[in-house]
Amino acid sequence: MKRNSDQENKLPLKRRIKDILASGSTYLFSSFSIIALVALIIFIFSQGWSTLSSEFITGNYNSNSINLVTSNEIAPTENTFEYKPAEDEYFSANWGLAFMNSTDNEGLKTTIISYVDNNANINNWVDATTGKPNTLIKGCTITSVILWTTSEASTASVIVPTMSDAKSVCSAFEKCSYVLNINLATGGQGIRGSLITTLYMILITMAVALPLGIGGAIYLGIYAKNNKITKILRTLIDMITGIPSIIFGLVGGLIFLPLTSGSTSIIAGSLTMACMILPIIIKSTEESLKTIPHGMALSSLALGASQTQTTFRVLLPNALPGILTSALLGIGRVIGESAALIYTAGTAIMDYIVPTQGSASLAVHIWYLMSGEHQNFAASCGVAIIILAIILALSILIKIISYRINKTQKGK
Repeated sequence: MKRNSDQENKLPLKRRIKDILASGSTYLFSSFSIIALVALIIFIFSQGWSTLSSEFITGNYNSNSINLVTSNEIAPTENTFEYKPAEDEYFSANWGLAFMNSTDNEGLKTTIISYVDNNANINNWVDATTGKPNTLIKGCTITSVILWTTSEASTASVIVPTMSDAKSVCSAFEKCSYVLNINLATGGQGIRGSLITTLYMILITMAVALPLGIGGAIYLGIYAKNNKITKILRTLIDMITGIPSIIFGLVGGLIFLPLTSGSTSIIAGSLTMACMILPIIIKSTEESLKTIPHGMALSSLALGASQTQTTFRVLLPNALPGILTSALLGIGRVIGESAALIYTAGTAIMDYIVPTQGSASLAVHIWYLMSGEHQNFAASCGVAIIILAIILALSILIKIISYRINKTQKGK
């Protein structure tokens, strides 16, 4: 250590200053990247963590509609109800209902029923579709309700409350004397359909792109001669990597939509994504093949194996960790892509997924939530957390597989 410090002191002053500036700039710019990454993660988790739940992940996006009706005009009971509402609740003592402000899956303000007294009249109402009493009232969103001030239609004043404000809804219930029906909505805001769509896209895209990408890498890295044609092919592959995804979407819409169902579909979106990630898989696989010692291939050929046997039994197994890494990069591109899928897979958020029909992926789901006038930051960040979790899980899985493959190869 003393010898090294003596050598550093003997260095010219300009050289030491240059070394300090070079190392300092490296640490500085690296710290900017780390700070940006940490800030991004903190923002996403702080905004979206509250939305994460089993219902959010496994639930449907579209809510179920409930139309509660009664054969007779229902008036409030003679006795008033007692309930101690929370700070953000508004309670109607005449009807035994408490209301609370909320937001729907598009970020619009709504009103939900947060409390229902056991003796409230609404418990005796029936679902207009089934004709049976509906017990699912608490937690439902009120979509519409018509309130009357008297029982006679000729003298009745109709009250239609503003559904975006719980206080106004509660006040309207307190003023009214009769209610004929009330429309409720339950569920919704889930991402199950978008999650399944993304998994479908990953499977179809990788089923198409991996064989083609690995085959192209084998040709360029092993069989192709180093001539002008090979150089042109490599240049074109590099050019494809830099093409904006929106152009892939336009071209994919023109080519794959007529070949599939004629309209947006998961298959068309997956084929478009397969074209997008082909250069990633080809380049990564070819680089993995180059890292294998040339002596391994020569030894296999010297023992009498053919070039094909050497490729598939010696080179590809040793390049498998690199191939898995390229697959991970491709999957990450599929999960995070939105522009190309808008034109090919569509933007409709579906709950029941069919590969031949259009459906939004998780990334397009975020775009949909943020594209309107009322951006839903919380739900969008919640979807972003799911995307990060999927990529993290795949990264860990590939690391484990690569570690076991390398361990097995070293054991041999």
